[in-house]
Amino acid sequence: MATVTPPRSMKKEWLFRLVLLGISLVFSLGMAEIMVRVFFPVSDGLANVKLDGSPITGWFEPGSVYRQVSGEYDAMTTITSTGHRVPGSERPEVIFVGDSFTYGFGLNDKETFASLYCTEMQRACANLGMPGSGTLRQLERLESFLTKYDWKPKEVKWFFFGMSTAWSAGNDFVDNYDRYTRDHAPEGEAAGASSAAAVEAQPALAQAGAPQVGLAERLIGMQAVLLEHSMLLRRVKYHWGPLIKSWIVADPGEYRMKVALTATREAFAKLDALSKREGFEYTIYLLPAVHDILRGTQQQTVDTLNSVTPKPVVPVIDVFLDSPKSYSYGLDGHLNPKGARKVAELLVSQDRKKTP
Repeated sequence: MATVTPPRSMKKEWLFRLVLLGISLVFSLGMAEIMVRVFFPVSDGLANVKLDGSPITGWFEPGSVYRQVSGEYDAMTTITSTGHRVPGSERPEVIFVGDSFTYGFGLNDKETFASLYCTEMQRACANLGMPGSGTLRQLERLESFLTKYDWKPKEVKWFFFGMSTAWSAGNDFVDNYDRYTRDHAPEGEAAGASSAAAVEAQPALAQAGAPQVGLAERLIGMQAVLLEHSMLLRRVKYHWGPLIKSWIVADPGEYRMKVALTATREAFAKLDALSKREGFEYTIYLLPAVHDILRGTQQQTVDTLNSVTPKPVVPVIDVFLDSPKSYSYGLDGHLNPKGARKVAELLVSQDRKKTP
């Protein structure tokens, strides 16, 4: 008599299917990784090297010329004898201040919006853009150059790169938060170890509670490691980086934004006092993150920044609305030559309107 094999239970059947699906998925991703590595490689790294290819040790060695090299660009970079990127003048009439966007990350000397503007307007300028800096550090840099070289500018153009609805590296709100909490950390604590002391004397901030780190932020924090080991992920970021950033967003949280806004308010109040003391005019421009525009939250960032500045900011947003992703590098995220030209054209247009 034949033995009848009982049918698998439904639970076991679905478990078997899921295992097969997992194996297929891992195999497919592995094959895709190999294909991309062989036929479509792209580098996510950045190296600053001398003209002969040897590495440099710093960004601002006076009188140096070097290249910024990545998978998306190879940009010639010239540092003046006074230690800032060109354009440079012994007596600048206009000073540009900001972070890596102002410095011209990934752009040749003549492609930065500072250079484009100053060439078009025929004005003596200095570019004090500093990669990785926030408003507090940028103010110190400006004061240092004014004092050391006795500069007497007529105008300072200040570029704030920020987004109030997301918390990620490069955001000036984040840089200001980090600097403020480090400066107010209890003596002996590691830098940034605790932000509680930053709000001890400010009850309104303390009421916001402690900073929270969510899942999205943890995923974003892992990207450097993942990109280092996966060519497939680099290629995905290269093509769809801004879109992915608009989907996966780290929430700043009430506590961190209040501390960041306190730091930003104090920095711009000092800028306002410095302008009155030194006799220059200043304009604060907001450079938006691409994913801020893609999410449609750019006006919220404008309103948030306006709430802590001594005068209304000038948002550099409308010039990017037609095709936000086309104005920045996919992997790098900074303005590409096309994006820098858009900013320069806006500055030129606005300043020509002021000329009688």
